[in-house]
Amino acid sequence: MVLAGAAEIARFPAAAGLPLKRIRGQITRLKQTASSAELRTVVCAEGYVAPPRLGEHTLGASFDFHSQEVTPTAAEHASNLQLLEEISSDLAARLHSSELDPVSLQGRVAFRCTSPDYLPIIGPLADPQAFAAAYAALSKNARQVPDTPCPWLDGLYVNSGHGSRGLISAPLAGELLAAWLDNEPLPLPREVAEACHPNRFAVRQLSRGQ
Repeated sequence: MVLAGAAEIARFPAAAGLPLKRIRGQITRLKQTASSAELRTVVCAEGYVAPPRLGEHTLGASFDFHSQEVTPTAAEHASNLQLLEEISSDLAARLHSSELDPVSLQGRVAFRCTSPDYLPIIGPLADPQAFAAAYAALSKNARQVPDTPCPWLDGLYVNSGHGSRGLISAPLAGELLAAWLDNEPLPLPREVAEACHPNRFAVRQLSRGQ
């Protein structure tokens, strides 16, 4: 089983200890105009504007580290319109953004999932309590490597924490997981795979004597 449900994987006891963080993002839907319909590619800067689909452009997305509200707000629609002006004043003019009322705009809210070091979390899961007991010596000497097999939870893996870059990192994460599952050569340098490994947080806690 692969737990790949963003921050919702914390509902499973085996993944509850992973330090996952939810970051709220809101997109704004803007009706295309005759001149904005000429856009043929996504324009990216601090945010993005997508070409029209079904008569609408997608604009966004906001970053809110504190709110867990799932309903779009007029304030963030207004912020996205300001973002549009910063991305392209030409597109803002084509979409008549200065004439739009944020209260009347439509959009959608979703939550990115990140980790404290902003690296994805990919790989097999260990039993948290058994791991802490097996490697307790790290709390006294973080440099030693105990010759103890890791207490894996057989057949349980995780793929989460991709943040805003999941379209780039998730396909490669899938290849990495396939390598873990079939005991094949890793598709990434080992230091990169280890940097994304779920156990990194437990090791750091033990090394800090926590």
